[in-house]
Amino acid sequence: MFHQFFKPSPALGEIVNNIMINKISFNAAIPNPSFLFPPLPEQCLFFYPHDCMEVQYASGEKQKLSPCVLVGPQTEPLHITMGYDHLVIKVGFQPGGLHRLLGIPMHHLLRTEAFDASDLFGPEVYLVNEQLREAASFHQMQGIVEQFLLKKQGALKKRLPIDHVLPLLIKHGGLLPVDQLASLACLSNRQFERTFKDRLGLSPKFFSRLVRFANAWVYKEARPDASWVEIAYACGYYDQMHLIRDFKEFAGATPSIIEISLREAAINLQNRVFS
Repeated sequence: MFHQFFKPSPALGEIVNNIMINKISFNAAIPNPSFLFPPLPEQCLFFYPHDCMEVQYASGEKQKLSPCVLVGPQTEPLHITMGYDHLVIKVGFQPGGLHRLLGIPMHHLLRTEAFDASDLFGPEVYLVNEQLREAASFHQMQGIVEQFLLKKQGALKKRLPIDHVLPLLIKHGGLLPVDQLASLACLSNRQFERTFKDRLGLSPKFFSRLVRFANAWVYKEARPDASWVEIAYACGYYDQMHLIRDFKEFAGATPSIIEISLREAAINLQNRVFS
């Protein structure tokens, strides 16, 4: 099993926050379980050089993902089932980075189903996948993905003051007031909301809630014994009821049910991974 986040090349730092590689070999004699995956604020490009994943959406619809997947704004949870030979290389974009790279309003990507990345990046992504399949090391995989992205930077949209401001929302856990963010971006509130939606596909208030929820989810994963009162306080919720509201909306269940689900997922994963 291998799981690591790589810091991107400085030349990509404006648009890419991280490159993550995850490799797991599962026991093929045991059916793979599905895992709940909540909506998160990060917009990503995924490469699956080996087995592809299957997802089930909140509607019940199932989809076998393509080998290269683009995930834009997210608002609903889903269940994922990984392949037995699981290898994923994820490009996590800076807030607004995908918009600058593609040059399209992100609300155009606001839908439940994942996009085949070739629809927006062209068939070259499949050549990248072939190179990743033949790579001799994880560092080589990182280099292959970075070279692909560097070639795409020629059409990168100009960086505006708002692009310096958006990462602050993540840094401060979604707790900065919209008025303050708009002022830092040198925009009126109305201009800020419109430009924000172009870059991230969601309203500032909704995205801020999503950031806060994601922090609570990650906090619980990292500290399984932490109480929900402790998590609500640490992540800036007014009270536990506001945390419960967000979990119902973004994860489709109350925190107590999610706690059981996370515990079962950890056990299932451990039982199915080859040593």
